[in-house]
Amino acid sequence: MTRRIILLVLLCSALRAVAGEFTGNKLLEVLGEDRNGAVCAKLKTEYLLDKAMKNPELGIKLTVTHDSVSVITALTLTSGGHEINEIKYKEFNRELPFGISFDDGEETLIQKLGEAKSGGDDRLKFKKDGITINVYFKSSARKKIAFLKFTQNIGMVGPYRMDGSHHAPVVAAAPVPAKADASTRDSRIAAAKAATDNTAKPAANPSKTVSSLPAPAAAGKTSVATAAANKSKFYQAIMSVIESGEEEMFKDIQKTPSARSNFWNYKYTYGTSIAIPGEKYNMLYSFPFQKSQLDFVSVLEETDGASASIGTKYLEIETTLKHDFPNSEGWIYHYTVNPEDPKGPKDFELKNAKLGSIVLDHSVNPYGKHVLYLRFLLQYD
Repeated sequence: MTRRIILLVLLCSALRAVAGEFTGNKLLEVLGEDRNGAVCAKLKTEYLLDKAMKNPELGIKLTVTHDSVSVITALTLTSGGHEINEIKYKEFNRELPFGISFDDGEETLIQKLGEAKSGGDDRLKFKKDGITINVYFKSSARKKIAFLKFTQNIGMVGPYRMDGSHHAPVVAAAPVPAKADASTRDSRIAAAKAATDNTAKPAANPSKTVSSLPAPAAAGKTSVATAAANKSKFYQAIMSVIESGEEEMFKDIQKTPSARSNFWNYKYTYGTSIAIPGEKYNMLYSFPFQKSQLDFVSVLEETDGASASIGTKYLEIETTLKHDFPNSEGWIYHYTVNPEDPKGPKDFELKNAKLGSIVLDHSVNPYGKHVLYLRFLLQYD
């Protein structure tokens, strides 16, 4: 009897995973949603997702931000046998978005999705209806699909909807204690002023302060090119880095290995096809192993010892970042004292609930060398 009950429960679970609401293009509506919201709760129940928002048995995985605002940034669907983070996934056996099939080759995909925007030996990137579709094939012949990764186009806000109706993400204001002594109030005021005044220096007090403003009004389907049309070349370059990292894990901008020495003594480094105005150079690197995930860094200033040039460059880039990535567009500013140089420039982080973070970072090594650089904390796997 007990055995029959167990079999019945397993059968019901399997049927629930097959006959559900989220299939085809409807799956895309999870993108941009709060992982703790009603939409994600339904999808999680339907696909029996675990705490990491994945189910290898059903070939589905969601990418989630890990900040106070947890947002679904990508949907990955796999064919049989594909591995993600050393976990083997089975084939997703329900209807795929945009009528795609895992048996589709390059020519069929172009008929369904339009011309590819970019690609590599075993991958292609398409954009359709506000969605970026990264297709990874089983071989360079591009005849069968290994897995698909769906993301909203960079620049779109809020939960994705096929009809183009979106809602701006809610950015909660930083809590303010009911009571505070004079020194605490003064430090908060000084830090808030530094975070909102384009010409101000970072506050001297070492406490961490977050400056938050409401997100902008709802926006429609906006591509990187459209969003950047009235922005500076600096903004366009930064957004290209973010787009490459989140949609293609930097593979589309990676060039040949570079022998350039660097502050961190990274061994596996590569040139890129992106140039950020005001930088000395940038690079992709894999650490600690050659096959480790690629990361991007833009070096703005390097000196052999303490130098005024570090502070000058810091203020220049800080001002540019605040101008191009304002609070009104959903960016939150955060200053942190650098323990390597408490009296030097603070690390300045700009965080966006959907896109991740840009960090203006200042470091000092044991030999007294200083470096000022931009690094990115993005929402890729």
